[in-house]
Amino acid sequence: MKIAMVSEHASPLAALGGVDAGGQNVHVAALARALGRRGHEVEVYTRRDGLALPERVPLGPGATVVHVPVGPPVPVAKDDLHPLMPAFGRWMAGDWAARGHPDVVHAHFWMSGLAALEAASGTAIPVVQTFHALGTVKRRHQGAADTSPPQRLDCERELAARVDLVIATCSDEVRELARMDAPADRVTVVPCGVDTEHFAPAPRDPATGGIGTRPPRLLTVGRLVERKGFDTAICALASLPGVELVIAGGPPHEDLARDPEARRLQDLARRRGVADRVRLLGQVPHAGMPALYRSADVVLSTPWYEPFGITPLEAAACGVPVVGSAVGGLLDTVEDAGTGLLVPARDPAAVADAVTTILDDPALARRWGERARRRAVERYDWASVAAATEKCLQRLDGSRNPVLVGAPGADSRGEGASTASTATSVGRVDDAAAWLAQHRTQLDEGMRALLSRADLVESWGRQMATVLSGGGRLLAVGNGGSAAEAQHLTGELVGRFLEDRAAFSAVALCAESASLTAILNDYGPEEVFARQVEAHGRPGDILVALSTSGRSPNVLAAAKRAHDTGLTVWALTGPEPNPLAGTADEVLAVPAGSTAAVQEVHLVAVHALCAAMDRALAATAGAAQAQVTA
Repeated sequence: MKIAMVSEHASPLAALGGVDAGGQNVHVAALARALGRRGHEVEVYTRRDGLALPERVPLGPGATVVHVPVGPPVPVAKDDLHPLMPAFGRWMAGDWAARGHPDVVHAHFWMSGLAALEAASGTAIPVVQTFHALGTVKRRHQGAADTSPPQRLDCERELAARVDLVIATCSDEVRELARMDAPADRVTVVPCGVDTEHFAPAPRDPATGGIGTRPPRLLTVGRLVERKGFDTAICALASLPGVELVIAGGPPHEDLARDPEARRLQDLARRRGVADRVRLLGQVPHAGMPALYRSADVVLSTPWYEPFGITPLEAAACGVPVVGSAVGGLLDTVEDAGTGLLVPARDPAAVADAVTTILDDPALARRWGERARRRAVERYDWASVAAATEKCLQRLDGSRNPVLVGAPGADSRGEGASTASTATSVGRVDDAAAWLAQHRTQLDEGMRALLSRADLVESWGRQMATVLSGGGRLLAVGNGGSAAEAQHLTGELVGRFLEDRAAFSAVALCAESASLTAILNDYGPEEVFARQVEAHGRPGDILVALSTSGRSPNVLAAAKRAHDTGLTVWALTGPEPNPLAGTADEVLAVPAGSTAAVQEVHLVAVHALCAAMDRALAATAGAAQAQVTA
């Protein structure tokens, strides 16, 4: 494919750490290079902010940065760029007319989306939007301090309605987009990524790392802007005697004395009595960041809000546990009590307690760091992120490149849609033996994926045991074959799985024909499950949503209603990315090669879930009996 990427203020060539240079620059640069390595022709359009910049600069094999000559050829704050976007779009359109049109446009940030729509107007070129940050969230957290143009919120709402696809970077963003009335069938999730070869663990130098060889070190990384919450880290340090805090980011070290935020943080450290234990490094070269991460015992990421946040991923890839604010993308990237700890935003005491938990248990810190590394490689490596993005773009490029059979979202009809993964495609076969051989391959692929998520199944089993034995309820929804899986799950819970036990409250919402037909008649098909969730669900209950495509409108509506009602939502889907995966609290995605294979692996998952719950119940009963005996 010929891909036009638009990143109006965040050049992939920019040095990181400045006020407007951060995670988006990293994302655009890495994604463009990764797509180029996959054989695509990628051009990244960004505003020219220097007279000496050539029009085109190679970024890597297959990838080029194009400097768009709009506005003054000097750095301009991103919040002042909005009036330039029509001219930016017109320049791109002229460039395409001269050099050939792209197959798809992928815009990064809301103003880039405006320029992309301008450039693509009057053509059949599909436009994909990644917001990276939403104005509604920024306004909510910054209030009058929000410097965004006043048109931003209306423009973002219009973009979400007009573009062909929105690629969100985390599940929290999907929920925000739903509040903006973005069409659920045109929203999917592909996370930001991390270079797991550059950011990797290594043996620590005793002079620079390792508890016991020097004071324990906390590291926090990011642009020096107030919302990043560096002040929370400094205040927490007052409750952590003997611990040092290193802050990386911002202008070059020699310019820190002139930076208002750096001066504010240094003054706060003096007032808190920790100035001798706080070091501001300023801008750190990209090449030096892995060693800096590895020198830390704990990485802090304590923003007020964070649309995604690259720092936790880079720390995880280096095998360092993270203490992070329970906001935005960190809810996905930091596995609470698995790769680190999540704490409330702006809560220095909670940060200090979490850091103490990790520093006091080096074995725990090591386990969490090792798990963080595995998770970063499996979920967030740029090769995986590029492959998922490629699928999203290819499915929109039907006029020039056939949609991959079964690519996520290639058919949004619901449970009948094919769900092929990257490794296996669905094709016609000549006889039963060939079909069975193909199906076995697909099942093997799905089972490998399920085995890799055994820890999630075990966690769900423990949570089910707690909720159901405490008088809670499990609701299950699905269409077609997934409806049968939903009934199978609830049947095992009301009845029994392997051994006799108490009956639990579990309802398959697809099984009650009187309610289904009444709701269908009075409220329409999208409400058939959602209204039952509203009727039967209670805060703290669990909704299990099954959908091989992850796109069934009535299942999505049920998941959203469950969130509104206070239920926990778990999703069993086909391959990610898909809207249901982005909406659920947790997802078990099965990248098998057909709908049938996905459903069969879902059945195995149902049985594994029941077995995990029974183990948890038995362990609880055994512990209670031991107490009685004692």
